[in-house]
Amino acid sequence: MAVPASGLRVLVIDEQNVTRRMAVKMVRDGGATEVLEAESVEHALVMLEAQHAPVDLVITDIKAGASSTALDAVGFVRRIAERRLAAHLIIASALDEPIIRSVEAMALGFGLEVAGLVRRPISPESLRPVIVRLVARRAAAPLLRSRSVHLTVEDLRHAIADKQFVPYFQPRVRASDGTFTAAEALIRWAHPERGLVPPRAFIPLADRTGLIDGITDVVLEKSINWARVWRDAGIDIAVSVNLTENVLNQPRLPERIAQLARQHDVAHGRIVLEVTESAAITEMASSLEALARLRIMGFGLSIDDFGTGMGTPEQLARRPFTEVKIDQALVTGVYEQPQFFGVLEYSLKLARQLGLKTVAEGVETQADWDLLKDLGCDEMQGYHVARPMPGEEIEGWAQGWHREAL
Repeated sequence: MAVPASGLRVLVIDEQNVTRRMAVKMVRDGGATEVLEAESVEHALVMLEAQHAPVDLVITDIKAGASSTALDAVGFVRRIAERRLAAHLIIASALDEPIIRSVEAMALGFGLEVAGLVRRPISPESLRPVIVRLVARRAAAPLLRSRSVHLTVEDLRHAIADKQFVPYFQPRVRASDGTFTAAEALIRWAHPERGLVPPRAFIPLADRTGLIDGITDVVLEKSINWARVWRDAGIDIAVSVNLTENVLNQPRLPERIAQLARQHDVAHGRIVLEVTESAAITEMASSLEALARLRIMGFGLSIDDFGTGMGTPEQLARRPFTEVKIDQALVTGVYEQPQFFGVLEYSLKLARQLGLKTVAEGVETQADWDLLKDLGCDEMQGYHVARPMPGEEIEGWAQGWHREAL
């Protein structure tokens, strides 16, 4: 049965006609309403450049063989990411897993979301779950689609002044009993003309120009206020907000967060600040000062994307963190990726040895949940629990959350 795809547009690339047409049929059976096909990355690039808007998904193969072919495929991924020609990518390949993972990491580094990795030859069993998951994500969070958006510093300044940046909250729950414990604030730009603009479209510019401080302040204030609103409605949970390394280096950051907590009457223990593992292990004195002062004030500190950075146990042990968030690259579908199981198991064990709470990001299936729970992970976050949602929807979600089903 086809899945409603809400206008999902897909481009399938494969030089073998039979393989390509089989993949096209699988995508259509999965619910895509428009499927384009190309026999080469060169042809695909021409097709994408001619589109009025980015396609929702590109499925491309990366094959072994002549080095130029492999490089062309990798270069194609970089180009569509840089030019914002597609929203998501699926990589199909029979190459060794480390090679494919390196291409995935490159795509993510250029801002292109990788919806999945599938082994060649492609089968309905491997492709369909990825398509279904993408359809669900797209329906849940229809973000900016036009690539003809040129954001300027002045655009960002105006948006900060008008407080156009809004948090969407993704709940997380306790693995042992499903109790709703916290919600992560995921930033969106509610542009009055362009709709919801995803963070990848403006965070790099904001971070380079120093405007990330103003954006973070807007999101912090709105998120902390929502924590008070939920508490007054009987939902006493923590709220977590992401900080870039540049924001963490601001000397007045701890006082500002304390001021917002006081202004909205929210306990410091109900506010968690998330920083990436690379920022967590920095030796910059200003960052170390901020981490120490925030923790002394009683705020929670979380290492985001844990397990994919370069932090050593010794470095992490010397930082005042209260929890780690296991990177979704180690979580989503890990039961199908045995080479990552050891890394996941080690990350959880290390966190426990350091006395840190563990939170798994990217829990998208019951199988993900069951495996993480068996490994002793404390809390779960991902589409299997809930999609990101506006603050006003949290109360209704909490009332309908059937934790006993897990």
